Amino acid sequence: MRFRGIFALGMLASVFAIGSPAVAQEKAEVTLKAVTNNPKNSGHYRGLEIYKRMVEERTKGRVRVQLYSDAVLGDEEQMAEGMQMGTVDVMMAAAAKYANFVPEMDLYSPPYTFKSWAHYDAVLNSEVDATIAKKVKERRGDIYLGLFTDGARNVFTNKPVKALDDLKGYKLRTMTGPNELAAWKAFGTNPTPLAYTELYSALQVGVVDGAENTMTSLLGMKFWESCKFVLRTEHSYLALPFFMSAKAVAKVPADLREIVIQAGKDTAKAQVKMAIAMDKESEETLKKNGVQIFEMTKTDKDKAIALMQPVLEANAKRIGMEKELAMIREMGKKF
Repeated sequence: MRFRGIFALGMLASVFAIGSPAVAQEKAEVTLKAVTNNPKNSGHYRGLEIYKRMVEERTKGRVRVQLYSDAVLGDEEQMAEGMQMGTVDVMMAAAAKYANFVPEMDLYSPPYTFKSWAHYDAVLNSEVDATIAKKVKERRGDIYLGLFTDGARNVFTNKPVKALDDLKGYKLRTMTGPNELAAWKAFGTNPTPLAYTELYSALQVGVVDGAENTMTSLLGMKFWESCKFVLRTEHSYLALPFFMSAKAVAKVPADLREIVIQAGKDTAKAQVKMAIAMDKESEETLKKNGVQIFEMTKTDKDKAIALMQPVLEANAKRIGMEKELAMIREMGKKF
């Protein structure tokens, strides 16, 4: 971090954001708590750093952002509850986790919902995402700002898995949502729901044989110490919805509310670009640490996608989003 500025009367006259030019600062009128359950070296946290910088620059310091990492304010469900209580102002969560409160968000959860990053981007700029934002506002009052990501999720294991059939019987850590259990059963694994914060030790002692996540998470959470093998399934272009609570908006000075909300929307777009690049860098670091990455064949990829279609359809029906799933599929034909 570089600091530039001048001192006058023994006090710091200007405060500067990370990597940003000097801006005149006003006295802070409100501080927002922005939280993640991931560590400071994660794409999640770095996204919050982008948000902090944007908000403090654009409000000239009248709104400050305090960052929290490593689940110090609870897991994703607890953070979401904190948004309602006023103890959390800004957060992101896995779509499947937030779906416990807004079921429609589960539209983005099942494997192979998105075909590519271009498809992902098209959906985010469509009526589909606008519908989800409306549902979030109606059900919770939260402001849905967009999506963060950590990259594309792949399967990592403690023994070599080179093909889809090799996964049969594997105890694979999953989240607790209905889509995750249905999906990984369809793939032939033995899905084992487990809190993310418990995964490192579970891998160490053999409670599970592997899990699925991004290269950045595999590196940053040190899961590679137990799991040296990755099957590049790219089954999920990870969707991490990013929110600001209604209570947080209400405590921001009226003339700054739209500025703070727009900073959140701009942060989401910037974070996705940063996280995709970060995931590629993480992959190179993993390779240097002896992690082997096996490419999925087209035959296996086609088989996996076909296996997921009933899961996507059942999920869309359960949450009343059949129309939106059809729109996602139609958009996917272009990519």
